[in-house]
Amino acid sequence: MSPIALHKVFKANVRHSLSFRLLSYILACSTLLALLITAVQLFWDYRQDRGMVESSLNQIEASFLQPIASSLWNLDEEQIQVQLEGIMNLPSMQFVEVKEAMGDSEVRLQSLGKELPSYDISREFDLTYQGEKVGKLFVASSLEMIYHRLMEKSIIILVSQTIKTLVVSFCILLIIYYKVIRHLNRIATYTENFSLGHLDDELQLENRQVDAADELDLLAASINRMRVTLADEFTTRQQMTEKLQQERDFSTTLINSSNLVICCLDTELKIVTVNPAAVLLTGYVQQEMIGHPWLERFVSRDERRQIANELEQGSLLEQREVTTQDQQGEELILQWSFVPFYEGPDLKYRIAFGYDITPLKRVEREIIRLNEELEAKVDRRTRSLKESNEQLAKAYDNLKMAQQNLVESEKMASLGSLVAGVAHEINTPVGISVTAASFLQERIREFKTKIDEKQLSRSYLTDLIHTLDESALLLQNNLRRASDLISSFKQVAVDQSSQAHYKFNVAENLHQVVVSLGHKLKKSQTEVEIQCDPQLAIYSYPGSFAQIYSNLILNSIRHGFEGWDQEKKISIHIGIAEDELVIDYADNGRGIDPAILPRIFDPFVTSKRGQGGSGLGTHIVYNLVVQLMKGRISCDSEPGQGAHFQIRLPLENEPVAQQA
Repeated sequence: MSPIALHKVFKANVRHSLSFRLLSYILACSTLLALLITAVQLFWDYRQDRGMVESSLNQIEASFLQPIASSLWNLDEEQIQVQLEGIMNLPSMQFVEVKEAMGDSEVRLQSLGKELPSYDISREFDLTYQGEKVGKLFVASSLEMIYHRLMEKSIIILVSQTIKTLVVSFCILLIIYYKVIRHLNRIATYTENFSLGHLDDELQLENRQVDAADELDLLAASINRMRVTLADEFTTRQQMTEKLQQERDFSTTLINSSNLVICCLDTELKIVTVNPAAVLLTGYVQQEMIGHPWLERFVSRDERRQIANELEQGSLLEQREVTTQDQQGEELILQWSFVPFYEGPDLKYRIAFGYDITPLKRVEREIIRLNEELEAKVDRRTRSLKESNEQLAKAYDNLKMAQQNLVESEKMASLGSLVAGVAHEINTPVGISVTAASFLQERIREFKTKIDEKQLSRSYLTDLIHTLDESALLLQNNLRRASDLISSFKQVAVDQSSQAHYKFNVAENLHQVVVSLGHKLKKSQTEVEIQCDPQLAIYSYPGSFAQIYSNLILNSIRHGFEGWDQEKKISIHIGIAEDELVIDYADNGRGIDPAILPRIFDPFVTSKRGQGGSGLGTHIVYNLVVQLMKGRISCDSEPGQGAHFQIRLPLENEPVAQQA
């Protein structure tokens, strides 16, 4: 590495404590790891060397005991001396001694080595010859050489580990500098020099690969996104400031050019500012009005006390007619309204708006005179108006009766659609059941014939039992399916014909309606997705709920999916939010015509006028939701994006049964 690069690394380390901390952490971890490895290795070598010494002692027991015992029996001291020298040649042997047994005592015969009060490792062996004890052999080993060798080895290991740790740490530090620190320095320099005047300068890291982005690239990208966001917000703030200044200029222009008299009053009702309209109306210049009480300039003497009391009591005067005189003594009638202006919790100003209604009052007086003249004409025309009102009342009653008849017709049409759908659904299981029953009857006649002709066989009976079992199972399944359909239709029909008020399961109620409309859904190839808690139960009108679902689903099939060649899907999500039952109904059909969307809940509004559409489906739903169940319903739709209805109904508490 060049000296310039080393100098740059050193300067970076001097300026940034992160490098020193990283180097300290690396050195500390490496040193601890080196010490741990050295200790483990030295301990292992110590165990190995000690094992070799103990192995030498075991070798003495196996190789020298019997020869020494034989030499001791023969009193061959020269041979014993040679054998003891052989033992001393073994590794780490420190002292060896032979004792001769003399009765109950032992006498030292020969010894070699350095005798000490205690030894690191020592063993004493009995010397026997032909089963008779002739003496003892004592051997002792020293671990001093092992300790010395381990000390030298530990020094070598520590020195080598230290050198390796320093080299590796320095290399890691260089890698960290080139991979992290220098980029952090660039980011820090960029952020230090960051200002609103240099929002167009992009942060770019040196020598970065586009296809191998890491956390630093993500950080730089985040800073660049923040820069773009700040630039956008700064531009927006500038635009808002310019717009605010324009609005202030516009407001000033509007106030100065307005025909209204606009006065800013302090808490003592003294005029602080006034617009030019007041000057033109009263004839006083602004210097003659600013600082003077508003009551003296714009209120007659007879009304000043009453208006002052009302303003002191905090009353907001609105559309208050006040009489005054201009500088020439001409009568003026102004209609005043006051708007309070607060600075924090305290009232700072009152803004008074005065509209000159003097010409209007003159016209009003003239109108009163004309009205007195017109009373006679009104009396003459009252009788004709009464006759017209009677005719309109009759027409209104006829219209209400026609509307009621159309609503009933819509209900009967919906019921007819339900009946047709259920009849189609029931036809399949009932037809299969009839076929199965006919097949069973035919097999029974065949069985009777076999009995009469005495041609029964085990194989025939086995086949007959299997056939009867399959037919009975088929018959049972289809009859159960027909029974379920009839039960669902019965529940829907009964609930729709009444306004029973009781607790019911919302998911089951919706499922019954979908089952009853299964024929129309299959025919139109429409899929219904339902999301509702199976345990959700409320206290309300289940029949009305069924009628709401039926009208919405039939509307989607007739208006949203007719001639629609794309996917046909209806989603119904039901849940509870803010103590209300929320029903989200949506389809992905052609949507609602924007021309009729604002009037979608009005009666007789339909896109199928003259094609069988009555325009009462959504009106019935609206009446059930708003009038019967005191809820809210809204509709959103975009052409080609389907229709979305949201119904929010208040949850009712189940009444407590009275005890007798």
